[in-house]
Amino acid sequence: MCRFGEKLLCLATLLMFHLAIVAGDDLLVITVATEANDGYFRFMSSTSKHKYQVKVLGMGHTWKGGDVSRYAGGGQKILLLRDALEEFKENANLVIMFVDCYDVVFTNGPDEVIKLFRASQANILFSAEAFCWPDPTLAEYYPTVKINEKRYLNSGGFIGFAPFLYEIVNNSEVSNEDDDQLFYSKIFLNKRDSLKIKLDTTSTIFQNFNGALEDLSLKFEQSRTVLYNSRTENVPIVLHGNGPIKAEFNRLANYITNQWSPIKGCQECNMDTFSLSDVKDEDYPTVFMAVFIEHPTAFLEDFLFKIGALTYPKKKIDLYVHVAEPYHRAMVEEFLENRLLQYKTVHFDGPESGLNDGTARKLAIGEAMQHNSDFYLSIDSEVQLENSNTIQYLIERNRSVVAPLLVRPGKMWSNFWGAITSDGYYKRSDDYVAIVQNTRTGLWNVPYMYGVYLVQKRHLPVMSQFRLDTGYDNDMVLCGTFRDKVIFIYVDNQIYYGHLVDSENYETTHKHNDLYMIFDNRYTWEKKYIHEDYYKLRDSSFKDIVQPCPDVFWFPIVTSKFCDDYVEEMEHFGRWSQGGHEDTRLQGGYENVPTVDIHTNQIGWERHWLHFLREFIGPMNAKVFEGYYTEGRAIMNFVVRYRPGEQDRLRPHSDSSTYTINLALNTPNVDYEGGGVRFLRYNCSITDLRKGWLLMHPGRLTHHHEGLPTTKGTRYIMVSFIDP
Repeated sequence: MCRFGEKLLCLATLLMFHLAIVAGDDLLVITVATEANDGYFRFMSSTSKHKYQVKVLGMGHTWKGGDVSRYAGGGQKILLLRDALEEFKENANLVIMFVDCYDVVFTNGPDEVIKLFRASQANILFSAEAFCWPDPTLAEYYPTVKINEKRYLNSGGFIGFAPFLYEIVNNSEVSNEDDDQLFYSKIFLNKRDSLKIKLDTTSTIFQNFNGALEDLSLKFEQSRTVLYNSRTENVPIVLHGNGPIKAEFNRLANYITNQWSPIKGCQECNMDTFSLSDVKDEDYPTVFMAVFIEHPTAFLEDFLFKIGALTYPKKKIDLYVHVAEPYHRAMVEEFLENRLLQYKTVHFDGPESGLNDGTARKLAIGEAMQHNSDFYLSIDSEVQLENSNTIQYLIERNRSVVAPLLVRPGKMWSNFWGAITSDGYYKRSDDYVAIVQNTRTGLWNVPYMYGVYLVQKRHLPVMSQFRLDTGYDNDMVLCGTFRDKVIFIYVDNQIYYGHLVDSENYETTHKHNDLYMIFDNRYTWEKKYIHEDYYKLRDSSFKDIVQPCPDVFWFPIVTSKFCDDYVEEMEHFGRWSQGGHEDTRLQGGYENVPTVDIHTNQIGWERHWLHFLREFIGPMNAKVFEGYYTEGRAIMNFVVRYRPGEQDRLRPHSDSSTYTINLALNTPNVDYEGGGVRFLRYNCSITDLRKGWLLMHPGRLTHHHEGLPTTKGTRYIMVSFIDP
């Protein structure tokens, strides 16, 4: 097993490093790779799986062939190949295939390649593409081809008998900076007949992706997935993600070479992984955890709680927190004060530091390098990590960069992009929805992620070099840096990690702003504010609902946290009525049965409460009052405050409603003494109320009732007259 991602050179890979001696005696694959990046490891895994004999040239050398992904170049590959072919120049029976490395995978074995090559009746067979690069003026000299074929030579893949390959690489002088494709193109145009050089115009062996994506599709068979060229009706063997389409090539490579299929799922997700289950806490790898709170964020209290609840040994974590938003400073400082001694080290930068998002992230990466941390974990404040073992799971995946899949619940918004446009912006991939909805699970090579991700130590120097002055968002720049350096970004949806919150409409004008997020973040809102037993009762039978008095139904609906936040919100507003009959808040200006109260519309929460009535109280109404379906209308929605010396009780009365709800917001014999409700017709009282539990009873006709005296403390209840 490769431990903690250090260099990722497992024994099997080391054996393949220069020459893997396997089956396929009459075919040798040669490639050039000057560094062992993720593209190299994918290439070697692919050739090993299909039992190719591979020779790697240039490993450890400095690349001098230019940036061939953007400009002409690559002459260094010719020079390296020229030297390598010296020992094979007289072996007429040896077939050699030369291919690029970082953007190439194989889908079948050497026997099929040899069969197809011999069928071509060529001495040398080059791959073909749709563009005449790098000199388009040569296009007119190429032989014409059929409409479903590709016309122009591509140097990223070719195969031939060793003596003929030796002859063409020695055809003329070449320098490191010269373009290899132009070099071979001129030979093809001048000597194709004499040397019997052909192009694989129908992609029988070689498939170049650039200019051909519309021709290609995945075919999902029962136990495997293949890439099919619909234009030529072939299933090519050597797949080359040439040109500016690397992200789409990486996406398709998630499936091909038997990596993912409908029946077997992800077949390579467990390759090179390891387990921390038997590792002692003191032997865990070190993690630099950087937390960024850059803007007002919904449910930040819950975010911080989940950070503190992560089970990874805290003495193995160096914690960095950057808070750019002054509104959140006090909450974060309180969080850190309570945990200061738990972590190995803690560094806090608040708004006064003057750091912006980009400079804070670069600072954190630099500190991770100074600490010599084994991993760098970045977490943004909109991330809700519900899985407390997240860090362990991400480390065990043993990938260069890995992010847990997170989604805004009920929406298609996630923390990754399956594809990108040519200028690096979002583009929906064909499999995006399937991954987001978990109908396809695995480890997915993607071009972009944000929010939370784990990076192996060896890539921190590259991370530290990302630029801040590009005009792009910092996460886009960082992911672009990874892509340029062939560092693969993976998103994991094999298990559930958590979700994202939406803070676009989050306001900071209230005491407890999370209360107002029921529309934008329903899932998070429910997790925080809906009682855990509510759903069981909602889905249970009528007989499971408690009836303390005839036709009075009692059940849990909200959490203690909801009650506390709601009461504090009312007290923060503070404009309690005087408990008199005159009430300018009402349409007629008169209240027949007055209370000391605050209406929900006074704190801007009317719309939210009516939604709560329809979504959470409505289903219970349908259960207990069979045959009646509420319209969810309520004109009177208010919090009542009872306490001695102000208003301690409420005289007998009937509500102007079809049914009424009465929600207890605090606890008897703790927050107050006395209180409760008495239904006169039934001579039935309920005094031992439960915080977060709701009483539901008929209104104007049958349930004449009164509020019993509160003798000590303060009692709060939420009341609604529904369907008046």
